[in-house]
Amino acid sequence: MLTIIGTGHVFKIGEAVSFLTRQCWPDAVCVELDDLRYHAITGDKEALREDLIAKGIDPDASKEERMKNASPVYRQSAKYQERVSKDNSSSAGADMVAAIGAAKSVDAEIFRIDLDAQETMEKMWNEMSGGERFRYKMSGIADNLFKKRRVNKTQADYSKDQAAYIENMRKKYPTLVRVLIDERNEHMAKEISKVCSAHRNVVAVVGDGHVDGLLKLLPSDLEVRAVRLAEIMDDKRLKELKTEFWESPEQ
Repeated sequence: MLTIIGTGHVFKIGEAVSFLTRQCWPDAVCVELDDLRYHAITGDKEALREDLIAKGIDPDASKEERMKNASPVYRQSAKYQERVSKDNSSSAGADMVAAIGAAKSVDAEIFRIDLDAQETMEKMWNEMSGGERFRYKMSGIADNLFKKRRVNKTQADYSKDQAAYIENMRKKYPTLVRVLIDERNEHMAKEISKVCSAHRNVVAVVGDGHVDGLLKLLPSDLEVRAVRLAEIMDDKRLKELKTEFWESPEQ
């Protein structure tokens, strides 16, 4: 059994993610993180130091100094997530922190299933056309101008029809969707499939924009249940979900 929980990395949904993950009683939890981000989030300084050395980054440099050496597009993305998370009374990646904590609380094995974030962002930027880069920059300016109101509108538009929203994004930002969504979906689907082949009960916690793609790529004979971000963000539906998960028998 595989349960996919679609999240939003900038929203205050940690408690819900933690509850739903624990109630599945998984023996394995997959999180949308690469090694470096995982070790940074969990505070594993020794492992993080090894990750940084492997990438040729000074492990003794401060986080701020390391960010200065990251690509501009990665820095912009990181700053955006931090700002929007703060606007939503949360912190960037709180959903992943919650999933990791829940996994540890039930002694589930944790798997990092994502591609390297910095390399992926750099690949996206390098492969974008001039026009797509311009639209991306203008979108970033609009995000800074309208801040939380724009984020809320984006979430509302996305929740109405997730598939249609992604396809509309594909028209405007074909490279972005291919690199940040399609290629990562393919990688994560393979990683999740490997985990499911070795574990009876698995939870995968990923950004909601990946859920539809993963459902199409995962083996057809795999029993899958999906919880979407729109459900978690809706107080009434979340209450129903908690009751369903609480009352369902151990997987």
